[in-house]
Amino acid sequence: MKFVTSQIINASILWLCLVIGQSNALQSTVVDTWNGGFKGRFDIPLSESISNGWRITLTFSQQVTNLQISNADIVSNNNNRIYVLENKSYNSIFTRGSLKMDFIANTNGNAGRRASVELEVLPPPTPERGPDEYQCTCGYRVDYIDSWTGHLKARVTIPLSTPATSGWTLFLQFSDPVSSMQVFNGDNRGTRDNGFIYKVKNLQHNAYVTDQLVQEFIVTFTGLQPIIYPQLKDSTSCNCTDVMTTSVPATKASTTQASQTTLQGSTHGPTSLTTQATERMAQTVCLVSSCTCGSSITVKGRWSDNVKGEFSIPITTATNSWNLELRFSVPVDNIQIWNAGEVSKSKDQTTYYLVNLNNNGNLSPGQILTMEFIATYSGTEEPVWDVKLSGQPVCGEPLAITTQQSAVTTQGTPLQTAGSGCLESICTCGSNVTVLDRWSGNVRGEFNIPITTETNSWNLELRFSAPVDDIQIWDAVEVSSSADQTTYYLVNAQYNSNLSPGQTLAMEFIATYSGAQEPVWDARLSGQPVCGPGQPAPQTTQPSPTTQSASNTQSASNTQSTVTTQSSTTTQSVATTQSSTTTQSTTQQATTQIASGCLVNTCTCGSSISVVTSLSGSLIGEFIIPVTTATTSWDVKLKFSVPVDDIQMSHAVVVSNSDDKKTYYLRNRYDNGNLSPGQTLRLRFVALYSGAEEPSVYDAELSDQPLCGDGQSTEQVTQSATTAKQITSSKPSATTTDQPATTTKGQSATTTAGQPATTTPGQSETTTGQQTATIKVQPATTTQGTEPVTVPGMPYPYYEVLEKSILFYEAQRSGTLPSSQRVTWRHNSFENDGNDNGVDLNGGWFDAGDYVKFGLPMAQSATVLAWGAIEFKDAYIAAQQWDWMLDCLKWATDYFLKCHTGPNEFYGQVGDGGADHAFWGRPEDYTGYRPSFKLDINNPGSDVAGETAAALAAASIVFRDSDATYADALLDSAAELYAFANNYRGVYHNSITNAGSYYASSGYGDELAWAAAWIYKANAAKGVATNHLIEAKNHYQTFNLQTEPWAFSWDDKKAGVQLLLYMITGESQYQTAIQNAINPWLPGGSVPYTPRGLAYRDQWGVNRYSANMAFLSLVAAEHIPSKATDYHNFAKSQINYMLGDGGRSYVVGFGNNPPTEPHHRSSSCPTSGTCNWNDFNAAGPNPQILYGALVGGPNNNDGFTNDRTDYIYNEITTDYNAGFQSAVAGIYELYLTGDTS
Repeated sequence: MKFVTSQIINASILWLCLVIGQSNALQSTVVDTWNGGFKGRFDIPLSESISNGWRITLTFSQQVTNLQISNADIVSNNNNRIYVLENKSYNSIFTRGSLKMDFIANTNGNAGRRASVELEVLPPPTPERGPDEYQCTCGYRVDYIDSWTGHLKARVTIPLSTPATSGWTLFLQFSDPVSSMQVFNGDNRGTRDNGFIYKVKNLQHNAYVTDQLVQEFIVTFTGLQPIIYPQLKDSTSCNCTDVMTTSVPATKASTTQASQTTLQGSTHGPTSLTTQATERMAQTVCLVSSCTCGSSITVKGRWSDNVKGEFSIPITTATNSWNLELRFSVPVDNIQIWNAGEVSKSKDQTTYYLVNLNNNGNLSPGQILTMEFIATYSGTEEPVWDVKLSGQPVCGEPLAITTQQSAVTTQGTPLQTAGSGCLESICTCGSNVTVLDRWSGNVRGEFNIPITTETNSWNLELRFSAPVDDIQIWDAVEVSSSADQTTYYLVNAQYNSNLSPGQTLAMEFIATYSGAQEPVWDARLSGQPVCGPGQPAPQTTQPSPTTQSASNTQSASNTQSTVTTQSSTTTQSVATTQSSTTTQSTTQQATTQIASGCLVNTCTCGSSISVVTSLSGSLIGEFIIPVTTATTSWDVKLKFSVPVDDIQMSHAVVVSNSDDKKTYYLRNRYDNGNLSPGQTLRLRFVALYSGAEEPSVYDAELSDQPLCGDGQSTEQVTQSATTAKQITSSKPSATTTDQPATTTKGQSATTTAGQPATTTPGQSETTTGQQTATIKVQPATTTQGTEPVTVPGMPYPYYEVLEKSILFYEAQRSGTLPSSQRVTWRHNSFENDGNDNGVDLNGGWFDAGDYVKFGLPMAQSATVLAWGAIEFKDAYIAAQQWDWMLDCLKWATDYFLKCHTGPNEFYGQVGDGGADHAFWGRPEDYTGYRPSFKLDINNPGSDVAGETAAALAAASIVFRDSDATYADALLDSAAELYAFANNYRGVYHNSITNAGSYYASSGYGDELAWAAAWIYKANAAKGVATNHLIEAKNHYQTFNLQTEPWAFSWDDKKAGVQLLLYMITGESQYQTAIQNAINPWLPGGSVPYTPRGLAYRDQWGVNRYSANMAFLSLVAAEHIPSKATDYHNFAKSQINYMLGDGGRSYVVGFGNNPPTEPHHRSSSCPTSGTCNWNDFNAAGPNPQILYGALVGGPNNNDGFTNDRTDYIYNEITTDYNAGFQSAVAGIYELYLTGDTS
């Protein structure tokens, strides 16, 4: 079906053709227009779901010189009129609603624009492994719940023909490899087939399953979204193609209108719900013959397919463990419950069987057991429910129905909500917090934030008054935490990104802490107004520290006595639950002598162990290890006194075990590898054993930490009736520091804040009001003079600009910094990059103001810098910067050599863009997820591999005279990378999907020609002839590289290829092409200019585009004498504009009125103390001067405002500076040679 509609807005027309969907309600709009461009939006309603991706063909009525779209990949472009877009990894699935997207189109002139949009739903991709390669459990079901960038959340349901009475093992098989997996209610035992198969085992509380096994999990992937084929060990197997088809659950409207969802379009979780008022339910009878006497239920909220409920049960009989039946009136697909363990459910899915957790097994008369849950259902009728608690009397009378109290009731005690108060200077206006529950070392809380500003994505700071070891939050994605663990940085989930004024964002979480003080918290949501200076921090009413029984019997609806959790080492009363590692009891004690604090010769100094719970055939243990040496990844050796059949744990990966099963080897998860001195590693596990002796004695050894234990000392083990034990190692750590010592390689002995920077002679003095750091100005060795060469009449000290631009690249260094490092406010960071894949990727440059190492723009920056060094070496020598330039370039090429791990392997990115961009602070303080992404024959990236080959080849020419051996290594690597790029073709963002949102490639043909030409040129410099010139010419023809390029940039190398081939061959076809590329940029050409004279190609990085073309013009002028004057004048006009002719300097730390607030994380941080989003929003200059950084530039009327939150005009990147620095060198050389035309 096709449908056409048009709407004229501001003289711009959008015309949409729809292939799938309904023929009405199609909306289009032009959001904004300006001279030479417009912002458009298409909104395509969907009448059926999209599950495997989509493709859109966007056809314009006239040429669009540049198309920017953030939520789709541009896969092809035909003559700047027909653009083909494809989904990104995070938005390939749409189950309802509409496909809505904004874009920016740049055009020539202000004529009316028309664009047609055609949507194509893609067929399922071809998986690497099909269902015929696996065996599956008969009758299984897979529900694909949610997906976002590189992630998939799914649920498998497996019917059981016979109950699993002593545990179970599940194999999750995937059509395409999975990088990692998080299981919510099982023990992930890791992959056994390179990511295609993962093994999951039961936990202690769900070893017994009767009717069906249900497991939810999240997987991360870098390729195609995987299809899931589950197989339960020892179950009846079928061919995976013969069983139930996997499905996405249907969506329906809720059958009740009593409460309303206020987050539009969200249907997935409790945070998408803000109920206007809790529904007061009518009385009802027990669903079956009997339920627990006096129990009551409350509906606390509802949204499509979900109901949030609560039950309260009065306790009349004491118990130290319990099980509970939660029974529904209709089938329920799944429940989420936080304070009980789900064991199994009935075959008809109307009854769920729950057991107590470790912290709430003890119940005493007079208490109330209160619990919340979320039930998800797929039928048309909303379920109601009742409960039956073991050991309590049952009745058949109608249930007592209660209304939610004004304060949330937790075990009988109201925990009150504070008003809007802030822990720090500011938090989101109107926000409030609530304590919902607490137990030893844990608090369950909630925050509510009113929405006053519309947004389609958000990040949030959850800030605590005291350190918090860990948080669990279900409806936001945790991306990182501050070094002191008082702030957690969250971003929206896919389903709750859209917030509108009048809504409320409500979210629950659990915070785990090990300190003596229970934390309170506040929240700050991006894009919403902030309040709070001088207001008190949120306060909560603390429950009574002891149990107080009511003097008279009260009804279930009244407040009962309190179950109070204490962390104290002394039991206050029978109703007090203790979870402390060291438990003292008033009951009689037995003392056991142990020969040594360590079972074997050594264990980690200061470590302690405890047995939390002991059962027949299993025990729950916990070990605590003090950290004295910083690390970003760790291993633990867990050693038992007797064999252990298996161990299960959720916060470490069990890698292997010894043959005698007395030693188990553990490794950190992806999210908890960073440990710092003063912290403790605290892990809990379940040990299963079949021998007669309980493995209650064990020790732990943490990698890279000091070891103690010589077998001579003795320890006391106190054992009480509760089976709690503790063993402390025989020798404590020799030293423990609360804060890690900071040692920075290359840092000068003294750094004076507030003093002017030390500069070379001839530098201009810049006063910006910023804090400055001492800069050392000479490398350890130099073959140059001592002062730069000055030329009379030179309008700017170009030698100073070169020096400061090189300093900028020093500020962008990642990894272990050298002793010659001059930017002393930067420190070592990310020294373990690549460890996730067992490779060393220490080094390289941060891309911009963030900390991702994007391979494509980094390599392009290195190529252009090397080219400028080749062409204008004399300028660097005259500026006394040649040695520094070699040092600068080698930092990048050394990193590229590390990334080239095999003939057909290259690591094209380090860091996760989403997680990284959610963090604001110093790189050395970053503790979030930092993966490395590899290209290989199955995951090609011809553009990145080709560009890197070009960079290495060009750099080999630069180093040929000073280090021929190193130059040969660079050239050999370049040739091998080019062969990989050419033989295994593909755009890299299809393999590294995380890059697609930031640096999606338009194609790889230009990089293949670019690389081949540079390799030919580099071999010629060595005196060797190769066939690479023939290949470069062939690529030039095959990929139509003779066409006029839009610009010369990290993505488009056509102009560079044209010029390089002309320089090598002298053929007229290449001369014509490069002149056609440069001429539109000259005054009077098609590229518009600002009033003060800047060629204005695009508002985003305008300085970058003009500087790049200025550099090409300077090089071309040497080979096209007839155009030399025009090209020289153009280049000088553009670079001088950026240095001051435009009314101000656009180079940080240089010239008149330079930028002071670049969008750059590390330079926005003070010299000491915390650094976070408060520094992002702080008024005034960045505390550190980012010398030499070229900012994005002005608007099209030469306007510019210092504002680090404006990343369009104040952005800085390595590729911005590359062409600029090379052009500055070229202009400086013009003055040195006397050519001042």
